Amino acid sequence: MNRHIIWDFNGTLLCDAQLSVDTDNYVFDALGLPRITMDDYRRHMTMPVRNFYAALGIDLDRYPYETIGRLWLDRFNRLAVDAGLVPGVLDVVQALHDAGVGQSVLSASYEPSLLHQCGHLGLVPYMRAINGLHDESAEPKTEIGRRQIQALGLDPQSTVLVGDMEADAALARALGTGCVLVPWGHNSVDRLLRTGFPVVDSCGALLNRLTEGCV
Repeated sequence: MNRHIIWDFNGTLLCDAQLSVDTDNYVFDALGLPRITMDDYRRHMTMPVRNFYAALGIDLDRYPYETIGRLWLDRFNRLAVDAGLVPGVLDVVQALHDAGVGQSVLSASYEPSLLHQCGHLGLVPYMRAINGLHDESAEPKTEIGRRQIQALGLDPQSTVLVGDMEADAALARALGTGCVLVPWGHNSVDRLLRTGFPVVDSCGALLNRLTEGCV
């Protein structure tokens, strides 16, 4: 059995993919930009988030990322606490905890907001650490991942990162951990499959893979 699971937060634990699309369209409406669909979002969403807007064809000289980001965060942070967890994922967290598997959260979210959301959602008692960024830049989380692994004394080879994006696969490779990806978040299934890491389509399948250690 795997000794430790590192959870991505947004899209993996937090059921916020639709909220993210709705928030993008709220911002685009305010700026007079074309709306997007969930398919558009999952095909293009990437880290750092600035690159996502560029991939959509938005002129970031005319519509600065800082303006988009401020509008986006003001709305998203107000609503995210009510987005709830992905149905069934808390059962996975609890089952792993009961089996003695260590767990932590690693997110590109602003850490104070992340801690508030994890507390509201009942995740804190199950996590050895909850780490996010110290600003709202939504930059890659490689360095905080390395710090978390070091602080918790983890062996990367017996650690598995669970995420929902190509960026999580790249992070797992950078950290030297295993990786399992879920398709209910922010990237399309096709993109996830191209990473070469296993993709599971239900919380039950996720729990089976993590407890069997087949990653």
